[in-house]
Amino acid sequence: MFGALALFCWAMGGEAVAAVAAEVAQTAVVAAPQAPAYTLLAGVEIPAPVLPRLQVLAAAYLAATGKPLVITDGTRRPETQAALMLRNLERGDDIVRNYANRSAAAQVRDAWIAAHKAGLDPAATLAAVNAVITTQVAAGDFVSKHLRAGAVDVRCSDMSKAERATFKRLARGLDIAVVDESRTATPHFHLNFV
Repeated sequence: MFGALALFCWAMGGEAVAAVAAEVAQTAVVAAPQAPAYTLLAGVEIPAPVLPRLQVLAAAYLAATGKPLVITDGTRRPETQAALMLRNLERGDDIVRNYANRSAAAQVRDAWIAAHKAGLDPAATLAAVNAVITTQVAAGDFVSKHLRAGAVDVRCSDMSKAERATFKRLARGLDIAVVDESRTATPHFHLNFV
């Protein structure tokens, strides 16, 4: 279309007008705003191995719904994992049921119980839980795929029922495992890429 406009302007007003029309056409194409397919919460690290499939998923979701994804979590360090699991334990979550690696989760829970029985303060309790997770990671036993740089969490509290279904369908179509954690205190979809 813009090529035809440039040809018409050249025929009507010469090469200078055609050049300006071509420049305007190119500027219009370059300047067209494009919504980002996803946003990251502050401090979230996206693991490099999962980035290509995450980008495809986010673009497909944006195309289907007109909404970008909100990535709430990515790669975690052991101390971050410990703090999150401690928070979950303190609010009464059954972490053994919630984690696929139940054996590793049970070790974390047992460290938390032992810390409480010993009367440790919150900082010492966190240190005890962190020590268990750090030992697990060193042995190649990961309580969460976030520790292996193989998972991200996506906010779902702002998705309609239809959007949630679309998201799950698109993710599974890309061989991304979806764990629906929408009924937790922090509603999200946990995506496993490994």
